[in-house]
Formats: sequence, C-alpha cells, structure tokens
Amino acid sequence: MLNPADIEKVILGGKLTIEEVVAIARYNKKVEFSKEYINRVVECRKLVDKFSDEERVVYGITTGLGDNCRKFISKEDREIVQRNNLLSHATSLGEPLNIECVRAIMVAMIQQLGSGYTGIRLETVNKIRELLNVGVTPFAPRHGSVGYIGVEGHIALVIIGEGKAYYKGELLSGAAALKKANIEPIIIGSKEGLSLVSGTSSVTGLTSLSIYDAIVIGKTNDIAGAMSLEVLKGTLTAMDERLMNVRPHQNQSATAYNIRTILKDSEIIQKYKNYRVQDALSLRCIPQLHGAAKKTIADAKITIDIELNSSVDNPHLFNTSDGDGVAIMGCNADATYVGMAADTICISMCNMAKMSERRLDRMVNRYVSELPAFLNSNPGLNNGLMIPQYAAAGIIGEIRLLTHPATVDNVSTCALQEDYVSMGYNAALKAYKCMELARYVTAIEIMNAVQAQDFYKELKPATATKSVHDLVREEVSFLGNDRNMHPDIEYIANLIKEGSIISIVENTVGNLQF
Repeated sequence: MLNPADIEKVILGGKLTIEEVVAIARYNKKVEFSKEYINRVVECRKLVDKFSDEERVVYGITTGLGDNCRKFISKEDREIVQRNNLLSHATSLGEPLNIECVRAIMVAMIQQLGSGYTGIRLETVNKIRELLNVGVTPFAPRHGSVGYIGVEGHIALVIIGEGKAYYKGELLSGAAALKKANIEPIIIGSKEGLSLVSGTSSVTGLTSLSIYDAIVIGKTNDIAGAMSLEVLKGTLTAMDERLMNVRPHQNQSATAYNIRTILKDSEIIQKYKNYRVQDALSLRCIPQLHGAAKKTIADAKITIDIELNSSVDNPHLFNTSDGDGVAIMGCNADATYVGMAADTICISMCNMAKMSERRLDRMVNRYVSELPAFLNSNPGLNNGLMIPQYAAAGIIGEIRLLTHPATVDNVSTCALQEDYVSMGYNAALKAYKCMELARYVTAIEIMNAVQAQDFYKELKPATATKSVHDLVREEVSFLGNDRNMHPDIEYIANLIKEGSIISIVENTVGNLQF
C-alpha cells in the first residue's frame, strides 16, 4: 500500500484513491485539476446556464429546494436562494471535526462535484481547492447530520466569506481567514448552493480516512499478534499452510502467511514449537478472526473506491444527441453504500481489538504467561504493566458501543419529502472514532510484547519482531519501576498511525499480505 506521506501532489480528474485522500487531508499535499477535470466541469455548467435561460423547470436550478421544489424561482432570485441554502443548512452542532476530517470531506466534495454531471462552476470547486492548498480549514461542528447537509453547509459557508475557519492555528471568521490567506470570496450561482450541501462528501471523506486506518491497523495487528505468540511460547502449527488451504478464505491465508513470515527465524518459536498441544484461541485463531475482519475491511474499500469516483448530486445533468440536454432527478446523493461500509468496519475493528486485548492480558497474567507477573521486574512496590490492560478493557467497552449499525435508523425529514434517510454520516463518524480507539489497544499489546521480549535473555527473537522492539525502545524504555505510561502508549499509537511499524517489518521480511 502506497504511503500517503510519499505522494508529492494529487491531480484530480482520474481515479482518486484513499491514499490520495489521506495525502491531502493528513499530510497537506497540494491539489491540482487535470485538463479533463476542467473541461468536463466547464461543459456541464453550460447546461445549467441553458436550463436557467430557458426557465426550464429543473429541481435546484429554477425551483426551490426540498419540499419547496414546487416553488418556481425567478432568475433574479436564484443567487439569493442558493446563498440562503448554505446559510440555512449550516446547522451541525457541538465540538468541531478534526482538521484532517474536514479536509477529507473537502477532497471528496470537489472530486465528486467535478464528475461532469453536477453543473458546478469551475470557480466554485477551484475556491475549495484554494482553501486546501493554502491551509484554510472551515470550522464544521460534528453532530447533527442524517447523511449530508449540515457539515457541508458549514464548509461551504467559508467560500462565500461566511462561517468560521482555521488558518495557521487560529480560529477566525470565514471572511477574516480568507483575507489573511489572500483569497477572495465568491458569489455562488444557480444550483450551486444545492450541490455543495448535497451528495455523500462528508460520509465519503470520513470513511476514506477510516478505511485507510483500518487497513493499517489490520496489518499492524498481525505484527502484534506475532509478537504475542512469540513471547507466550506459542506454536506456528495453527498457521500451517495446509490448514489454510482446506478452508481457503483469502484473508485468512494471508494472515497465516504474515505470522509465519514474521516469525520464521525466531529462536523462541523454534525452541518451544512442541511446548503445547495447542494454544489458546486468541493465539491459534489469529488467521481466522483477523482474516474475517480484514475481509470486511477489504469489501468496504471496494465500496469507497467506487464512491470516491462517482457522481452523487441531485439532479444530474446529461448532454443529449440533439443538444437539448436533460436533467434527471434521483438520489445518488444517498449515503447507504458508504454508511453500511462504515458500520461493518466498526464490527471488524471491535473483533480485532477484543482479540488483541485477550492476548495482551495473557502476557501480564502470570497464571498463563510463564512470565513475571504484570511483566514486572521489580515487584512489591511496583504495579508493572497491570493497569494498561484496564485501559484496553475500558476502550473495548467504548468500541462495543460503537458497533451498533447506524444505518438501520430512520427519522423522516423535510415534511415527508425525505421520509427515509440513510444515517450514513453517523456510521462514518463512529467508524473514525473506532479507529482512534482500536489503535490504542494494538499499541498496548505491542508495548506488552516489547516488555516481555526483554525477559528472554538466552534466545533471540525473530529479526522482524526485534526490529519493532528496537523502534519502540527508541522512546519507550524498559519498565523497571512504575512511571506514567500515557506518553509511551501515545508514542506507539502514533507509530501505528504513521505506518512505521509496518514499514520496519516489511523492510525486514518483504510486503505483508492483507
């Protein structure tokens, strides 16, 4: 998987990947438009102007919005209606989304609006591109969306000089942020107020980040599981390729391959290969559980790859052979595809995290680990690694609360014009939260395994697991006496987020499979 930090810039116009979304959102990579992108946006806008000039009845161009679609809007009032649409829709509430989340939504917004079927003006998508490139990030409260509208409303306000935005670490009015960044606000035209708040951009942006992080956590969990198996004197028998071949789930086989490859030169594994008839399920079932979880993540990635490269507005505008053009009303703006994908990856993360917590608990439990109690080299006055397991257990409880599917919910809106809503945004919001939490559980498992590895004085660990040990030990010293471990866990969690643990292992054994 391409490291987003290594991407130099992203050119929109072709197929956009989740790695490119992460590159822009998390690593502030610059965005450009290809000639194809520019041409299709310009050509489609001609249809909006044509329909508007003809005063053809088209939703969002010559009519009001939502249940007001029965109201015809005169030409002189169309800019007012579109501006009002942004002002009235900016109603999400509470604490703001993280900056990387807002940036990911903005990327999805201009990618999907630039499909050539939405009628957006080039000036408008270019204004959002400018915000991304100079680091102006709209303030967008995170609560109160049924699938679109609210968060997008707050983001879109900034391009017209309204709302609030962050610039160089300071929260300013939208107008002040634009002025400091030397960006002129724009006046939006017909249909644009609708297009900017419609679609699946918030759900798609958030879920793109979550799926990328889920893949990273999934591969890192294989590494953590291998490290735990090693220090717990486990056997590789359960990872045997013959066993995988008679139950040929691809992701299960890939996981077993990863464990075998990581531990191939471990003296610990070699010495204890026949130590037990079989291991506990949290060790011998790694391929099965990790594999099942990774399959649903891989399926979700297929969904997001399609969604990122789709047109999700309403209505969509198409050229016709007679040159007249047609506007087709429908609901590609529905977020169920991505929302259900976000729901499922929460379940995947919960399953991997619950197994990770069981493995890390085994390492600190002297009744099963055959290691010092709580991996404590100086018992009596010290608790050792007793309490991080408490933290992991508490986090698992939080994750379980987030696994209830949001997309099964429904509340009618807009005077029954929208009598069904996807609730995809809530699914995306909790998926992002799940990744943040699951990362900590994996970090605690790795911290425990690194500590446990230090108790093996006579036997060499695998080269790959030793490389993780040494990376962690650059900042996290051996726990001899009790200390505040919060910085240690945060450091390891950040190594996971940045893909550093995967990179150092793959530099040793080659690419891990997913």
